[in-house]
Amino acid sequence: MNWIKTKEQQPERQINVRYSQVPCLVYYKKQVMILQFNHEHECWDDEDGDDYCCDIESVEYWMPLPEPPSVG
Repeated sequence: MNWIKTKEQQPERQINVRYSQVPCLVYYKKQVMILQFNHEHECWDDEDGDDYCCDIESVEYWMPLPEPPSVG
């Protein structure tokens, strides 16, 4: 997977979901972390769903989360 510039593209809205929040890996202030892109408010939310960065472009890069490992 490659990093995507937030200025060029945001995560795609989830289909058939009333309140679309898409978890992503993000690069923000020289750190890699997991945040959720909130389509309703067009901001990045923390893991609790609280508004984290209301300026979309304060997160420089993002990428979809990889699939979790299969256990078993």
